[in-house]
Amino acid sequence: MSSKAAHGEIEFSRPLAIDKIPANGFEQTLEAKDKERLSLAERFGLIELPSLTAELKVHPAGLDQTVLVTGSLKADVIQQCVVTLEPLPAHVESFIDVTFMPEAEIGGGAGPADADSEDIEVIVDGAIDLGELVAQQLGIALDPYPRKPGAAYVEAEYGDTEVPKGPMAQIAKLAKKPKDSG
Repeated sequence: MSSKAAHGEIEFSRPLAIDKIPANGFEQTLEAKDKERLSLAERFGLIELPSLTAELKVHPAGLDQTVLVTGSLKADVIQQCVVTLEPLPAHVESFIDVTFMPEAEIGGGAGPADADSEDIEVIVDGAIDLGELVAQQLGIALDPYPRKPGAAYVEAEYGDTEVPKGPMAQIAKLAKKPKDSG
């Protein structure tokens, strides 16, 4: 989490009070604005984030305050190639499947409505933040080591690869000989 997000200044915030979610749920499209994309690009170390959108389905699960959020995100990103350091454009698509639960239910042994879901988030002050959820999912979906096609790492060679030449060659040989322990 970035220092901004840690201090409550979330770059892409779309808070939603869980008591406002209708019983049959709803669908929502999120699109990051220019300033939000600039801030998210900085947060994730991107050169640029030209677009970020998400199509989400939000619905309550069960009788408690559990909320399921499913959908997908799409983003166009420009990362830096780890080999050539050149700008590297990429298109990112990721599926979102997250369960939000009150903190008391997460630690209390009560499982989420979808027991197979490993993505469980805490409901904070009766609300969830769909924008921050999308931002976190983008961070997970990014290639941590983007590499331009055809770019290869140069293998480093260690040890003696060349025979020393010139007047210092004899001194170099002496420096490498083990001393007699006698």
